[in-house]
Amino acid sequence: MGILCQPIHKTIENQIIPVPSMRMGKLFYEFLSRYNEWKTAKIQAMIWMLIVLFIGSSIILLPWFLLGRGLIMSVVMMVFFYFASCHYLELNEQVSHLYVNVHVLHHHLSGKLEVGFCEHLEPCQCAEYFRRYVIKNYNISL
Repeated sequence: MGILCQPIHKTIENQIIPVPSMRMGKLFYEFLSRYNEWKTAKIQAMIWMLIVLFIGSSIILLPWFLLGRGLIMSVVMMVFFYFASCHYLELNEQVSHLYVNVHVLHHHLSGKLEVGFCEHLEPCQCAEYFRRYVIKNYNISL
């Protein structure tokens, strides 16, 4: 016989989140902060990739459009291209590192939900309620 359980409400980023336990709330908060950090870094890396592509195409096209100074401008753009490429590679490495962190935390969180990690002694629906809440509000499948 299942009991009606009351999930623990934890405030995360000014939102009240129903979690099965306090430890699960801390784990979810860590996951959510890393997930948001990963999404932000991914967008930054995409923007810098576009900047690198723009500078690279400028290097090729400037000598044709600026006949007198095109070659000099192209060399200057190569310097910008070098620094922009280095920055993009650093961001891309950070995105990869954050992806691994998010993946590990997601796996850990999913594992705890699979075993019904909550503070109730009787069988309950805390984990399913929490999964539905996360899918509905964050569009993240646990």
